Amino acid sequence: MHLRPLLLSLLVLLAACGLSPVARTPTASPLSVAPLPTLMPTATVDATAAPDSGWLAAGAGAELRRLRVRVGTLEAAVSIVRLDPARVRFSVGYSPTTPPTLPEWAATAGALAVINGGFFDATGQTVALLVHAGQPVGTSYAGRGGMFAVAADGAITLRALADTPYDPAESLAEALQGWPMLVRPGGEAAYTFEDGMRDRRCALALDRAGHVLLIAAPTAVFTLAELSAWLATSDLGIITAVNLDGGASSGLMLLSATNPERIDAFTPLPIVLLALPR
Repeated sequence: MHLRPLLLSLLVLLAACGLSPVARTPTASPLSVAPLPTLMPTATVDATAAPDSGWLAAGAGAELRRLRVRVGTLEAAVSIVRLDPARVRFSVGYSPTTPPTLPEWAATAGALAVINGGFFDATGQTVALLVHAGQPVGTSYAGRGGMFAVAADGAITLRALADTPYDPAESLAEALQGWPMLVRPGGEAAYTFEDGMRDRRCALALDRAGHVLLIAAPTAVFTLAELSAWLATSDLGIITAVNLDGGASSGLMLLSATNPERIDAFTPLPIVLLALPR
């Protein structure tokens, strides 16, 4: 006879408990995850953290330098191939349908050095402009990014497209575009937007002596802003530099009997820049 009142009391108690606030861990679908902070301070980038190999002779017109750069509490390994355009010529490799690996590119072309190129889409097609053997492919970046170019007379330039846009009428033998500019003409850091994203990085640069620098940082240490700051303040004498495709695409090879280098990309590469003996 007393069960009914007891059950009613329990139901009232449970209902009251249901009105109390309950702490929950917020969840979000992948589409609603907030972006990383964009005002995160850039880590202090020291010039170097030993060891530093210095410049090592690596064949006709080529030198190799390996060093370590301190980025905040992290340390980045960096490999740099320095090339003399008077003794080395440059060619853009493009194979979107059957992209070779970095070693395959080097072997097929008989290259002295090779680095991965600019960005491409899921089908391997370039998302910017490139020129191979005088033939343009794709659409140029407008108002952003940079372009490494070899003119018909052999002159080499690396320019900011916001300053000097691509002109379809200009006579180019080879050209490759990347984004963003890391060092603007004159040697000042060009990219300061800090997104906190650390990844493997590759870059292409010119120094004050007219050398072409192929630069690879194969561990996920640098953000783009940190790489920009380091390149502009390093002892490399850089006057202009542009970012190439990074992450899994980052790769650099130097085929040298004395001081070789090999940083493999994790994926086949539809776009590369080849340095060939003259």
